[in-house]
Amino acid sequence: TKHYFANGLYAREIFIPKGVLLTGKIHKTEHLNILSQGEITVWTEEGMKRLKAPFTLVSNPGTKRVGYAHEDTVWTTIHATNETDLEKLELELIEDQKLFLEKKETPCLGSL
Repeated sequence: TKHYFANGLYAREIFIPKGVLLTGKIHKTEHLNILSQGEITVWTEEGMKRLKAPFTLVSNPGTKRVGYAHEDTVWTTIHATNETDLEKLELELIEDQKLFLEKKETPCLGSL
């Protein structure tokens, strides 16, 4: 993971090796996602999409992504913040998943 800071901005860049299935965290704020390298199938606001770099999308608050890297992939999230302490950033930007799900009505996606 690489961290970048600019005036009022924080970017978090991750490298996802080919063949990796991963999930993200639930973000509290609207932010940008930039796919700068690779190809990945990822959950978007319109459902599962296979994306190829270069590609940019906006994440709404409450979004949690899941993805599968078809190629080595570089994914960056960009957040508006003046915070530079990584622990404080986590508290500012990321929802506690358990608390988030407890306060939301979760739709039934099917039966087991």
